[in-house]
Amino acid sequence: MFTRLKKSEVHFLLCMVVTLCLASCENNMNTVSRITLQDKNLQDVEDNASIFYNDSAKTKFHVTAPRIEVYGGNDPYYLFSKGISIDFFDDSSNVNGHLDAEYAIRHLNNNLMEADNNVRVINRKGEKLNTEQLFYDENRHKIYTDKFVTIKTAREILYGNGLVSNQDFTQYKITNLSGTIQVDNPEDKDKKPKENKK
Repeated sequence: MFTRLKKSEVHFLLCMVVTLCLASCENNMNTVSRITLQDKNLQDVEDNASIFYNDSAKTKFHVTAPRIEVYGGNDPYYLFSKGISIDFFDDSSNVNGHLDAEYAIRHLNNNLMEADNNVRVINRKGEKLNTEQLFYDENRHKIYTDKFVTIKTAREILYGNGLVSNQDFTQYKITNLSGTIQVDNPEDKDKKPKENKK
């Protein structure tokens, strides 16, 4: 047989239910935080890092970064949360390319690096690439993106969406070229005939 509850008893029961729900939510959030931290599996942190990557006793590239976080697990990776700078070397150990970005992540299982936010690449000819996202496939020695790109050469500025290039950024193709601006070359100005002043 049910009895009618007084107003004060109903109020008390409601307060208890709300309190239990809030406590349950807090515990669940703590559990989620612990799971997230376990998934990330931070193994090491290195500040002011300088790392040389070698292959067949030759330096392929040199990475410097204000901070590198090393994560383990099924998909181990390096996180460059404060930016990255990379010098690429040719077979004669000469720097033939440079990349820097404000953020990057390098996946160790497939040797794929993603650079984000104000990504800049310069090749040995002084040609400059700017974009907001760029991937570097170390296995295929390719860099690529499907984002908007700007390339500045000695004679022109190219605009477009998407790019595929070798890692030296000496042989590249804009996937969807949208514009070209010719740039005056100071050497060309010297070759132009001067007008006679009267």
